[in-house]
Amino acid sequence: MGPRPARPVRLVRSSDARQGANWLGTPSTTRRLRRELERGSSAAGRAVSFFFPRPPPNRAMPPRKPLTALLKSATRPGHLLQLHALMLKSSHFPHHAFPTARLVASPLPYALSLFAAVPRPTLFQHTALLRALSACPSAASLAASLSVLTSARARLPDLDEFAFQPLLALCVKIPGDAEAASIGKQLHALVLRYGFLDVVKLRNVLCHFYCRCGNMADARRVFDEMPGRDVISWNTVIGGYVRAEDVGTAVDMFTAMRWADMDVNMTAVITLIGCGWQGESVHGFCVKAGLCSDVKVAAAMVRMYVREGGAECASKVFHETARRDLVLCNCMVDGYAKAGRIQEAMDLIDRMRQFGMRPTSGTLVGVLSGCGASGALPAGRRIHELAQEAGLELDSALGTALMDMYFKCGCPDEAVSVFNAMHNRDVKAWTAMIMGFGVNGQPGAAISLFYRMEEDGVAPNEVTFLALLSTCSHGGLVQEGKEFLEHMVLHHGLSPSPEHYGCVIDLLGRAGRLDEVYELIRSLASWGDATGWRALLAASRVHGNVKLGRMVQSQLDAMGHYHPSDAIQLSNTYASEGRWDEIARLRDLEAQKISVEKETGCSSIVVSC
Repeated sequence: MGPRPARPVRLVRSSDARQGANWLGTPSTTRRLRRELERGSSAAGRAVSFFFPRPPPNRAMPPRKPLTALLKSATRPGHLLQLHALMLKSSHFPHHAFPTARLVASPLPYALSLFAAVPRPTLFQHTALLRALSACPSAASLAASLSVLTSARARLPDLDEFAFQPLLALCVKIPGDAEAASIGKQLHALVLRYGFLDVVKLRNVLCHFYCRCGNMADARRVFDEMPGRDVISWNTVIGGYVRAEDVGTAVDMFTAMRWADMDVNMTAVITLIGCGWQGESVHGFCVKAGLCSDVKVAAAMVRMYVREGGAECASKVFHETARRDLVLCNCMVDGYAKAGRIQEAMDLIDRMRQFGMRPTSGTLVGVLSGCGASGALPAGRRIHELAQEAGLELDSALGTALMDMYFKCGCPDEAVSVFNAMHNRDVKAWTAMIMGFGVNGQPGAAISLFYRMEEDGVAPNEVTFLALLSTCSHGGLVQEGKEFLEHMVLHHGLSPSPEHYGCVIDLLGRAGRLDEVYELIRSLASWGDATGWRALLAASRVHGNVKLGRMVQSQLDAMGHYHPSDAIQLSNTYASEGRWDEIARLRDLEAQKISVEKETGCSSIVVSC
């Protein structure tokens, strides 16, 4: 008989190996090792076990989690690599379908490489990869998902409804892409061919897809053909009509939902509140249905009242809500700020901090906007201090709001300090700086900053050039303004809007080049825009050109763009030359058109002591 096969050597931990290594230097262990080795290979295995012994009996072993639980709890890429190695060692990958599918549902592109290593992927593994791709909406994910679904159709005899949902959801997440819209329609045909249109979840996803594409006719057709509808079906089509600005149909669907004995949930109510239809009536319905206690519904109503200028009603809803979260408080802070009630907004922020709520950038941005509009510099500085105390990062939103506030309050040096403290400056931050320098009478600094922006690789947008042209207009830089308009078109491929041409017209008008302005307006494709003509009318008043002013006024009347300020501009032009009879005649004509009562103007300043 030959020697018996040796027992496998047990893998041990490093601590056990160190414990065994401590025995190697003793004479007794050396003699025992020599005897065991002379008795054969099995004895050698026992000798190795002797030098690397098991832990003592009283030593508690850590509990081992099942593999599926480990896969669910993996949160880092390093965890996935370790689990992948464990599954390879234990032969779970790629032979066991469920653990392999859990591993395939990993972040991209790791999931694609794992899927490629599976020799015969199952339907469950295909679906897991499709879900992973759906979580990362992009053109590449769309192409990869289509390839995976094609592979599933070619390899597998049958598909289930779960194989189509991830790719449809991915098409929903890319609403403006023509290819995604085309693939979504092809998936609709596949779902019909496979006989899964009776599945309510698939119908809901299809309805959502057509709503996001703006095709409400097909969305309504899918909805009407449903054999059975759930709450999600109704909420989807109501939200689609709201996004399509068809408020009347959305309200009709909401009424039909109630008649269908469906439980009206807060999703439908929040959608209806957001569309701005008879907010007080919807508020009354929420009171009757007992939905006002929900913090999300309360936040939607606060936003609705703030949007309509009803800060008092918004405050009442806020104070009647027993449980308040950060979103609701942010809505109310923003409402106070937009209503010009800066002190109340500051008091609410203080109460939030007392109750343990940490202000975010969204909490402070609205207040900073209100401080800049009202010139409340002390409150703005206090907000800046709160941001520093809370350790908030100067991101694009918060940094831009701080710069805008400081510029509007006449503190450009502090705005520059905020800009220099920002680590990630996007185009909005640069544009706010350029606009701020222009408003504060520093056109040279604004132009220098624009060139620095281009050197840093930040591409300007239409708003950036609008700020530059406005700066040139107020600074009298005619040649620079023309060059920036040409630079906008030739170097950045941006199309000027009527606002851009309006700035150029205002620039030329301030310089007294009225004939050039007139020819520019006539040469524009959209020369019927009233903005340019009004800028020319204002320039005619400044330079006392009565003939041109009368011609512009006639052009505006012919266009049907009547505004009381036009007559005021022309009247001031007549007054500059002492044509009082013309002024009286103009006022009689205006009295026949409309009776205008101008609101008394007022000014306010905040004095910091």
